[in-house]
Amino acid sequence: MKRLLVTLLLIAVAFIWAPQVVESATSSCAALEQKMVAAETSNSSLGSALVQSLSGGTLGEEVMRDRYPNLPPLVSCSLEYWKMTLGVE
Repeated sequence: MKRLLVTLLLIAVAFIWAPQVVESATSSCAALEQKMVAAETSNSSLGSALVQSLSGGTLGEEVMRDRYPNLPPLVSCSLEYWKMTLGVE
């Protein structure tokens, strides 16, 4: 039982922490923003850098607070990041 709990805890930590590591961002909301901007600007590094320098994850956090009011932004940003990455609606 203890192994199962530890395994589930490690999976949850990886789910939340991986987006910021993969995108080299400061938070999962900043990673979500980078992913969204890259999708919208066709990977234009100038557009991505501009949005990131202006927001730093705050915009993504606010959008996720509105979309998922019962989840902490850290979790909801990670959830949306993985949904975008895996192409899940």
